[in-house]
Amino acid sequence: MADAMVLATQKWLNEKYGNDSRFNKVAEDGITGWGTIYGLRRALQIEEKLPSLSNNFGQSTYAKCPTVKKGDTGNLVYIVQGGLWCKGYSPGGFNGVYGDGTYAAVQRFKKAAGFDDADGNIDKDFMKALLDMSAFKLLSGGTDAIRTIQQQLNKDYYDFYQICPCNGLYDRDMNKMLIYALQKEEGIPKASATGTWGPSTISKCPRLELGKSSNVVKLVRYALVCNGISVSTSSKTYDSTLDAKAKEFAKLLKLNKKSNVIDYTIIKSLLSSNGDPNRSAKGCDTSTRLTKAQIQTIKNAGYEYVGRYLSNTPGGTLDKALTRTEIENILNAGLRLFYIFQESNNAASKFTSARGKEQAERGIAAAHSLGIPYKSVIYFAVDCDPTDSEITNYILPYFRQVVSIFKSKPYTVGVYGTRNVCNKLRKQLGITKLFVSDASYGFSGNLGYVLPNEWCFDQFKTDITIGSGDGKVSIDKVGISGNDICDYGNMIEGSDKYEFYYPGEDDYADEIYHKGVLRVNLNPNGLRVYCRTRSDKEDTLKGRKWSLPYYSDLVHIIPQYAFYLNIGELSETNDLVDLIAYRASDGTIKYGYIAVSNTIVLPGSDKYVATVDSEIKEDIKNLYYQEDFTSYTVNTGDYTLKKANKEKIDNAYHTIYKLKRDVKLYDIKRNYKGVMSAGTIIAISESYSGNTDNTLVRVNRVLNENDEWIGPVKKDDGTYEAGYIEYQLNYGDLPFYRTINN
Repeated sequence: MADAMVLATQKWLNEKYGNDSRFNKVAEDGITGWGTIYGLRRALQIEEKLPSLSNNFGQSTYAKCPTVKKGDTGNLVYIVQGGLWCKGYSPGGFNGVYGDGTYAAVQRFKKAAGFDDADGNIDKDFMKALLDMSAFKLLSGGTDAIRTIQQQLNKDYYDFYQICPCNGLYDRDMNKMLIYALQKEEGIPKASATGTWGPSTISKCPRLELGKSSNVVKLVRYALVCNGISVSTSSKTYDSTLDAKAKEFAKLLKLNKKSNVIDYTIIKSLLSSNGDPNRSAKGCDTSTRLTKAQIQTIKNAGYEYVGRYLSNTPGGTLDKALTRTEIENILNAGLRLFYIFQESNNAASKFTSARGKEQAERGIAAAHSLGIPYKSVIYFAVDCDPTDSEITNYILPYFRQVVSIFKSKPYTVGVYGTRNVCNKLRKQLGITKLFVSDASYGFSGNLGYVLPNEWCFDQFKTDITIGSGDGKVSIDKVGISGNDICDYGNMIEGSDKYEFYYPGEDDYADEIYHKGVLRVNLNPNGLRVYCRTRSDKEDTLKGRKWSLPYYSDLVHIIPQYAFYLNIGELSETNDLVDLIAYRASDGTIKYGYIAVSNTIVLPGSDKYVATVDSEIKEDIKNLYYQEDFTSYTVNTGDYTLKKANKEKIDNAYHTIYKLKRDVKLYDIKRNYKGVMSAGTIIAISESYSGNTDNTLVRVNRVLNENDEWIGPVKKDDGTYEAGYIEYQLNYGDLPFYRTINN
């Protein structure tokens, strides 16, 4: 909306300075924008008699800027009054006279910046803050808590940096101000302070101990609030509450916090995206095609996850594409894989809707050709530092296409990018598989942005060389949250090799989603699974039109103690078989049939008793070895099965289990809610899977720290309800890789 006084300012600027070839005329539209601000800056530079003009408020402008005070008249007063109108502070007129109205408006401006008792004159520091687009009022999305911190930082530390916005938003300027404040407290001279983490700032970073007081403790409190951790900012004492909040922050970032100490690792992680680059990590990524020797180097260095690229850049010279042999070697070494798609995605302008469609299809094709299991995440890289406008105009249209393509495909969309990119794509497109490029700590999209809670991988240090000789390899360090556990492959029973899934034309994985009964196979000989029936075709093996699934190909044998989902009889098929879902050796969910009877009903006829051989009879007998999942628990000492003891909770009997490892948690509507930690005690009353995803099993209750049974999912109103967890259906779930046991 146009403002009459902003318009008056614009007209005055053009009339007064428009004939100066160094001055760029401003648009006369009554709307405050950078064009008007630049005009005010150039006007000031003309009044300062600078030989050349700039849109920037640089060192020369700052050095020559006079103090404009009450009683002054002339062009400098016009510039101040114009700046006040653009900022939203009324000086009472636009007349070039520094009277009571202008003096009071400057006081209101200073108070908004954190200076309650300041006079109404304006010096070079406040002139710089005035002639800027920064806001000093609470903006949408901002908080009063952060605005209060901004004001206090200005009051205590502006002399080391500048007067910063007080808009309630944690941003780049506030991040730099916090570092400048730390540098001042460390005793670094103003001339040497940079607002960045240099060698001096790192070496002088204090070690805070419980019970001690200092200004740095207060800065830590400020930084925790900026990172989304609620804590009082009025105290400068390191008390037990602050220690608990620091632990909460460390847990979010998977940092190791020392007991009763806040040290460099925590402080730097609060004030920079990469944190302590020398901390340990469980993950890494590399553009190197890994040999067995290099894989062993990575494993020996303590890494558990490896990120690799799905393809080469067309026309590029770097051969970084993953191979099937490499996959086999990585998985057989006991490492987990995550997948990156990056084909020259290193500038915002390269991201278009058309390219999103093209690259989504290329990424899926690459994953398919490599035999990568369905539901695996493909992280599409934004390998640059786009601004907010570039995210809106380029990045979002690209990813809208990627998401659209993936809706009909069996893989999951992920994104690699700055904190800002990841947060915006999570919020606007619902992408929750996030690989954050935190190592680029100087990127505008990382400075002043909080690490999203949904992060999966956190790249915090690049270009590290480990190993020697044939095992020498360059990697990037990557933190692991557990939100993408990369549980893709399974060991073949009795083998030290992985079996891989190579999709074919007849593949039908992930086509059907049904509710069914989760069961465990107890037969040591395994449960045979057959492919689909072909009742519309002649059976080539038996010469019969009404083929039975066990006359078709044997597709799988479910090993002893493994889970499967019995979906049940399909009316359009026959009552001889049940449809089941099982976890294949590649990690994908597949479907097949098990024999449950030797009787089939043919249309228009009486029951027909099929001629069965000994194998089919064995299949039917095998049913006696199939039990509901909730009927058994496992003895963790010797991994033997035992009948479950049922506990009555809320008038219903439940089987009690203890999580062996972290599992994903979903609410009743199957919305992802985070990770349920290993060691959690859970109660399951029935063995049914979810209606929309048969890899989920319902959990009614969890045991909290007060030994109370509550629902696993906390709702917005503070109450708790049941939820679902992934039960994995892994090979060897019992005893070796079972997700839940007790």
